[in-house]
Amino acid sequence: MKISVQTVLNLLHNIISPISVDLVNHLQRTTLIAWYLSQRAGLDKAGMSNAFLAGMLHDIGSLEKDRERLAPGNEGFFDGHEKLAGSMTAGIRFLQPVTAILENHHTEWSDSGEKTLPLVHHMLHMADTFELFLRGVSGDYSARRERIIADFFAQSERWPASLEAALRGASQQDGFWFRLGNPTLSQVLNAISPLQDQMLDHHDFLEVCQLISKIVDKYSSFTRTHSASVSHVAAKLAELYGYDIDMQEKICIAGYLHDIGKLFTPLAILEKQGALEPDEYAMMKQHSYKTLVMLHPITELGDIVNWAANHHERLDGSGYPFRLGAASLDIPSRILAVADVFTAMTENRPYRQGMQSEMALKILREEAANYRLDRDIVTLLDHNIEIVKPLVAMC
Repeated sequence: MKISVQTVLNLLHNIISPISVDLVNHLQRTTLIAWYLSQRAGLDKAGMSNAFLAGMLHDIGSLEKDRERLAPGNEGFFDGHEKLAGSMTAGIRFLQPVTAILENHHTEWSDSGEKTLPLVHHMLHMADTFELFLRGVSGDYSARRERIIADFFAQSERWPASLEAALRGASQQDGFWFRLGNPTLSQVLNAISPLQDQMLDHHDFLEVCQLISKIVDKYSSFTRTHSASVSHVAAKLAELYGYDIDMQEKICIAGYLHDIGKLFTPLAILEKQGALEPDEYAMMKQHSYKTLVMLHPITELGDIVNWAANHHERLDGSGYPFRLGAASLDIPSRILAVADVFTAMTENRPYRQGMQSEMALKILREEAANYRLDRDIVTLLDHNIEIVKPLVAMC
């Protein structure tokens, strides 16, 4: 499996969007500004790629904050989010060249030579600051460009001369302002991205999935660590089933991704402690379909898409969203279903303790006997429970 870095970033933005459209808009506009600055400031190819990559992710640390602070510019939005971005992306190899940028993109430039950082750090800081500045500007950007630029540079913060010249030069182009106002800016970024030709394999993508699961599970205390637990249990069951390491990792990826559709489920439903009303349950059931919708455009994922989306389908055709039967459910889909049910029953939730594994296994055996879950997979779990059980506790 090969997947472009830009495709991965698009997926991350699609995952963040249900949590905060405003944050995604800020990331995209900042990236566009950084791209223009990098074109005019003379960065080499690697520098331009790093500026683009850092722009797409620079405020990801804000996702570790309280949900009410997720709008850029809100009080408390900036507190510590740089370091949080660094910790969230730690261990993801293809992001290592930009980790320092993420962690320092609010460090102010000084012409005294103190706190000297590479130009790309200050470039992202300027792009970020300028995007936030534009939020206070009303009316047509293009018509007011001279006043906008003059007011921006009249602020107290100082910038490297090369970046000031780059922004002034970019501001002379109508397309710079038109693109900033484009409601489908993601299409523009896909067209200009220097990251389309940078490819990741499934080992690299598996690292990204750990970041994705942090975002999904952070959304609700109800799902905290759930995605990682399902992923670990599913991968272990795949190993016990006899799949090779590549298949184990692909099933692991499906586990990390299986609940991304829950980002579209209102928190009042996700975190409701009592029984769901019929209309609430109907909305909850949409999450596996939403997972399919979010992943389907990424053709590089292949069968992983269906494995992730099928985790609530059942062998007797009683599941959702498509009531698929045994003939349509391959072994990886069946593994994900068992891993999801076992994890959901045994993990702790904010309002209840997880079920003992013995009781969970009893329920799983009943589900297998009723031809809802795969009997062989349930037996595999049953016979290896002491190996699998710690995988839920460790997350």
